[in-house]
Amino acid sequence: MGRTSLPAASAVQKARVETAIRDVGEAAASGLPGPWEAAVRRAARARSGELADAVDRAVGRTSVQATRPPRWWKAVGAVQWLVFATMVVGALWLGVLFGLDYLRLPELPVPTLGVVPWPTVLLAGGALAGVLVALLSRLAAWVGGRRRARRTAKAMRAAVGEVSAEYVLGPVEAEIDAYARFRDAVERARA
Repeated sequence: MGRTSLPAASAVQKARVETAIRDVGEAAASGLPGPWEAAVRRAARARSGELADAVDRAVGRTSVQATRPPRWWKAVGAVQWLVFATMVVGALWLGVLFGLDYLRLPELPVPTLGVVPWPTVLLAGGALAGVLVALLSRLAAWVGGRRRARRTAKAMRAAVGEVSAEYVLGPVEAEIDAYARFRDAVERARA
């Protein structure tokens, strides 16, 4: 499998990883006798050269559900087209009324909503509804984006955790288990 589009780790990132691996080795080796302490530290660093590629592969395998747009986008898109059509109808109606007045033709009866003529209601109401739909859509997209970002970050952390368990913690635990078996064997031999 090739590399993902993730950039190669910078020197600072590599140094942080090496420091974290060294800290894990130090913490796990504390209190062990000299040779076992060194063996645990070596085990922690043993596969550090493979770690970057392993993390890259894990990130590439991680499933992220952000590839398709949310289902509500279609509904909001339909509402936006309806609002736009309402505005166009209002603008055309006002344009016809203006044209008739400009040409000095007889005035057509215009229904009203209270004292406001319907063409004006359609144009202004459509504009206000469009702004309201846009603001609500932006809020919903922000909330959905945050939720997807949290899910993606959780999946990525889990993938990186699996790699660190396999490449760093696993070898350290194996070395500590070997020490525990050795210590038990020595205790049995003394008894």
